[in-house]
Amino acid sequence: MNQKQLAYFLAVYDAGSIQAAADRLYITRQGVSRALRQLEDELAQPLFTRTTNGIAPTDFAQAILPHVRQLLNEYDYIAGTQTLAAQQHSVVTVYALDHIAGWLGAAFFCAFAAEHPDITPSFIESTDCGATEALARGRGDFAITTEPFDTTRFVAKKLFRTPFCLRMHKNHPLATKAVITVEDLDGAAVAGKGRAYQCFQEKIDRHFLAAHIDIRILLETSDETLLASLAAANKAVILEHGYTAALVSPPNTIVRPFTIGGEDGADIFLLQRRDQLPTQSARLFQTFLVRHISMHPKDLQESCFQTNPATL
Repeated sequence: MNQKQLAYFLAVYDAGSIQAAADRLYITRQGVSRALRQLEDELAQPLFTRTTNGIAPTDFAQAILPHVRQLLNEYDYIAGTQTLAAQQHSVVTVYALDHIAGWLGAAFFCAFAAEHPDITPSFIESTDCGATEALARGRGDFAITTEPFDTTRFVAKKLFRTPFCLRMHKNHPLATKAVITVEDLDGAAVAGKGRAYQCFQEKIDRHFLAAHIDIRILLETSDETLLASLAAANKAVILEHGYTAALVSPPNTIVRPFTIGGEDGADIFLLQRRDQLPTQSARLFQTFLVRHISMHPKDLQESCFQTNPATL
């Protein structure tokens, strides 16, 4: 079987007819039928049956459909990589918790480009679960995420520690407290990244919901601008990581340390697959990233509790 046969099969499946698929592909009906017959002969299974309304996929076709889609996606990925290679640039793909790239800042990427002009970092923002899943599937070179993760599948390098924070209006009753706990949120409206993020999911389910206090979760989103506007309007207390709190500073808001179940923060790690040797470009990027963070240390416990964003 080949890519063309699989693409024709998928086109027929999605269109529900050989003629409609041929029209979409701008080829003849006979060309599509021939490719399908060749694929059926190779698989020794029929893919479609004729009905009064046209054609219908067989059970076998239904079973292989998700695998065909995945294979064609892989073909597209390889083709895209070849295009980038033709530009004589190596790409290092990093699936990262959202706003990590912003936290690193423009100066980081400019410095990296000056030292390695032939390597292009490609940052894809994600949840922690999404980042590790993409890395496990071989979609990228690295994931930047929090614990927990599967140590049997990934090699981890700690990058930095980020505190748990609460952003609120400066006139909010909790603004007078030096450190805020879950119990202090009794009666408060809360918004933040929420349970789509593994780190917060465990904390929210285990501590927020188990505290038996009146906490109203107004919104769960990764949109920091929206969250900041809720705090500025004194409509909610915002639960966030310290590195994001340091980036967005709307007027009339302050940030306070927050502890959940006795924990005051989370470690941020750079992950690689254990079964995948890193490319030379990936090794150079990792070395630069670790060195840059060590040479430009951030006192996150302090910087994120100030009004102005901190930069590397």
